[in-house]
Amino acid sequence: NLHSDLETLQFAEQQEARLQKEMTGLAVENEEIGRLLHISGFGVITAVTVYAAIGDIGRFVEPKKLVGYAGLGTRVHDSGMTTRTGKITKAGRRDLRVAMVEAAHVVANSHPHWKAELARLQPRLGYNRAIVAIARKLLITVWFVLQGKPDKYAEPEAVAQKMLKFAYTVGKDNRPGRQTAAQFARQRLDALGLGQELTSIPWGSKKPIPLPPSMLGKKESAVPNK
Repeated sequence: NLHSDLETLQFAEQQEARLQKEMTGLAVENEEIGRLLHISGFGVITAVTVYAAIGDIGRFVEPKKLVGYAGLGTRVHDSGMTTRTGKITKAGRRDLRVAMVEAAHVVANSHPHWKAELARLQPRLGYNRAIVAIARKLLITVWFVLQGKPDKYAEPEAVAQKMLKFAYTVGKDNRPGRQTAAQFARQRLDALGLGQELTSIPWGSKKPIPLPPSMLGKKESAVPNK
């Protein structure tokens, strides 16, 4: 009945909120998850899901090994005269593959570089295969980010906005040293080696949020733990 359906919906919403809170806590405490969060198209759930599926990045000596693990590599057909690639193998971690494809959908419709990449690939591959190709490229970015490098297509201002929003989600009581949201965002940006030139963060219709000066070059940078 309707009453039972409402109770089921309320329980599901409570469980979702609990999981979101737990994942947010992991993203604050874990260095690798904190790094993944700045990748275009990644939110907390995607970052946690990808990290959990990959585990120790040292298991993958090169990006194509990680791509194969996710089942995002393409089958190769060689006739002796020509070589062509076919559909993805789908032989790896489904959770990782799904997360990357979802992220690819987001960036292909929101990020200038990936929108241009979709426009380049879609006429030849069609929309779905172009999205898979972008997911594969994003996963290569994941490999480099987990090696300690920033996303080369990251837009510092967009990353700053994401980190500020993340700071508000975390809440002051759960930020290291009870930092302000702006301090938290700056420390995360410094840890990634991004946005040292930024002095404020645009914030919707409100006034830009002032950022503390970057500490890059003044001390060792690392994604902060609690």
